[in-house]
Amino acid sequence: MGVDDFFDDEFLDFDSDDEFEEFDKSSSFISSLNNFRDSLTTKHFIIFGGVVMSLFLVYFVNYRFEARNEANLTAETTTVESNTSPTTTLAPSPTTTLAPSTTTTSSTTTTTAVTTNEVSTTDPLKSTVMVALPDCGSMGSGTIVSQLGFILTNEHVISGDGASCNDFIVILTSESGEKDPVPKYVAEIVEQNVTLDIAILEITGTYDGSPLPKSFRNMCVGDSNSVAQGDNLLVWGYPDVRWTNFDTFGRIDVSQGFVSGFDAETGLSEKAWISLSSTISSGNSGGGAYNELGQLVGVPTAVYQGNLSSRGLLRPMNLVLDYFDPFYFDSCK
Repeated sequence: MGVDDFFDDEFLDFDSDDEFEEFDKSSSFISSLNNFRDSLTTKHFIIFGGVVMSLFLVYFVNYRFEARNEANLTAETTTVESNTSPTTTLAPSPTTTLAPSTTTTSSTTTTTAVTTNEVSTTDPLKSTVMVALPDCGSMGSGTIVSQLGFILTNEHVISGDGASCNDFIVILTSESGEKDPVPKYVAEIVEQNVTLDIAILEITGTYDGSPLPKSFRNMCVGDSNSVAQGDNLLVWGYPDVRWTNFDTFGRIDVSQGFVSGFDAETGLSEKAWISLSSTISSGNSGGGAYNELGQLVGVPTAVYQGNLSSRGLLRPMNLVLDYFDPFYFDSCK
């Protein structure tokens, strides 16, 4: 085959010189790309990757900066709006009717409401409970001494005389002195001390199965060392003289007596007992004795030893705190 025959082949049959030049340029461009690719080394790829990464970091930092500025602007706007919003949504104090003019003293009574509506921890009516053991056929008194739901009572109230009847402990509360107590909670024994005749219970559930409250109305513990002879104390509890059986619960009771003296107990303390001028019903065992500030300073405890049984005796709270973890109690200090 001659040269003319080769150029006559359809493969290289260009209709014009322009098409041939275009083909030639295309071949040259592809060759240049191949040559450029072959000339690239690992160093070039590293440099290229670094440039791409730098661009990405610059974009990311700029994006975060703008987002932060936008968030700060939103927060500032919200703060301004909240500061300029009216405070008329505050509920008026129930005691505003005592003010001579609700128009001119509305701002003052609103401020007073914030203070007077705070939850009080000195309400024996709400914090004194009846501790009942239906399976044992016995009852006594107790005091809620922590917002966590811990109850202070006497050990003999929940001992069950060694039987397992104290596995089921019902806590009853009173809405007022004019109403019978009603079953409200169930509790378990946490700690007990036979020598002191003191026990700690914990409220673990409600009697009707409803959710437990987040906190409980409790009494705070005061300094029993500050109690002196002649001081008047109030004793709250559920005396058994009012209690007949589990069908007719006795109502809550409060009595008063002055401190007649203090008694020692061998191996325990020189101030192991606070003696009252009045006797205390055995049903009051585990209740509370309060000073004039409404602070819990003693636990009424029935004692059946010698002449002590005819007197009203209290276990001082400072002595109780010497033997039990203060975690169970809320202090008045």
